[in-house]
Amino acid sequence: MRIRGLSIFAAAAIAGAALARAPSAGAETTLGFVTNWAKTVYSPARTLQWMEAFNASPEAAAAGIRISYVGGPETTPALEQLTAVRNGVFDLMFGAAGYYVGQVPEAFALYGTRITPTAARANGGIDLLAEIYREKSNTHVLGWVAAGIGYHAWLKEKPRLRKDGTPDLGGLKIRSSPLYRGWLKSMGATQVMVPAPGIYTAMERGTVDGAAWPGLGVTDFGWEKFVEYRIDPPVWQFDNLLWINLDRWNGLTDAQRDALTASVIGFERDAYDYYAALAAAERKKTLAAGVQPFALQGAAAKTHIRRAEALQWAQIAAKKSAYYDRLREKFPPTE
Repeated sequence: MRIRGLSIFAAAAIAGAALARAPSAGAETTLGFVTNWAKTVYSPARTLQWMEAFNASPEAAAAGIRISYVGGPETTPALEQLTAVRNGVFDLMFGAAGYYVGQVPEAFALYGTRITPTAARANGGIDLLAEIYREKSNTHVLGWVAAGIGYHAWLKEKPRLRKDGTPDLGGLKIRSSPLYRGWLKSMGATQVMVPAPGIYTAMERGTVDGAAWPGLGVTDFGWEKFVEYRIDPPVWQFDNLLWINLDRWNGLTDAQRDALTASVIGFERDAYDYYAALAAAERKKTLAAGVQPFALQGAAAKTHIRRAEALQWAQIAAKKSAYYDRLREKFPPTE
């Protein structure tokens, strides 16, 4: 059903955002907040904990600012949310920069580096991201709040190795998505595009021999029942950012911007440690379930990481980004 050209979900999202923008009796500024994923998923759940802590902080109270959660992809599909924030439908958003590389291909740099958010904050990398998103999407990057967790090939059988010691997945059918295409192709895999909820069935039926997936969520979906090996070391890292509509950001007071920025900087540090601990717990669970780490050795391990990162930088270069050199300086690839 549609209402004057808008779906019910879009209409509800706009109505929710409008309510979030409405000033309270005390003229408090409220920011409407949306997430790429449902609030029950671990990363939005952790981010909403930050939101609640911010709302309860004396700094937010003194500045007269709070955040109100509008919803997840049930309000606006995840791939459309950056456009919604750019257009002012929502004020604030948490999600994956990789979803929007069509608008901002420079986000590939987050996958092409091992730098931490704290280091990127210190060297001006976060400021550079903010500059790029201001230009290309009418948004301001508040912070890089989920990073450090890499991606693996999770396999039913022990992988073969090439002469250089890197994985040879030739002849194997591996679950893929657009993010993994170049990487899996470089390892010779036959790719099967399967959405995350369908991976269990694909493994159960033998449609795939494994899956490309990060170091979190495997036991949530139950894939450890089928997987025997995880290729180490991981490549890339999470790319989750917090954005705010640029016009909304510019309309805040200095005190409000300061309170929000300081809170996000603290969240960057806390979240990095949180996800590291979560990934360590996931490794223990998968190991207990019989999933063995297949660790590449010596130079092969470095080559595996470098090749994966080079694929991401090649995509920025292909777009002839004017920011390429500055990005390489602030988000250096693995040496």
